[in-house]
Amino acid sequence: MSDYVQKIENALDALGERKSRPRQLLAEKLGTLAVEGHGFTVEELWTALRAENPSLGRATVFRTVKRLVDAKILDLIDFLDGTKLYRVCGESLIDTGHHHHLACLQCHAIREFTFCLPADQIERVSRKENFWVQSHSLTLYGLCEFCRPQQP
Repeated sequence: MSDYVQKIENALDALGERKSRPRQLLAEKLGTLAVEGHGFTVEELWTALRAENPSLGRATVFRTVKRLVDAKILDLIDFLDGTKLYRVCGESLIDTGHHHHLACLQCHAIREFTFCLPADQIERVSRKENFWVQSHSLTLYGLCEFCRPQQP
């Protein structure tokens, strides 16, 4: 069992999800997606899981994905065209620390990066806007190295 699968299993335990074959399949599939770094829709995840467990309910997968997003095990990236992709969050599973995302508008590739706004910049916005910042996330949208026009 990979570290990702074990950590996803632990997260599901912490969420109170009962141990079952569908849950094990879900953890294994998410572990594979984590290693591959692919974004996915809930429909794609459900379809892949049903190949091994045809009786698996769509609502079960949707509900579990929502709980994993709330637990910060999965990230949800909303693209400007309305596409919503999920991605296994490296921060929660391999302790890489705080991260943000680069999202390709053409192929929908998603990459994590760890560069962040300096704390003094966040504090300055907080003071200027009279707003207590408790957390933040940043997604930069553009074209990845494979989709952007080649420059001479």
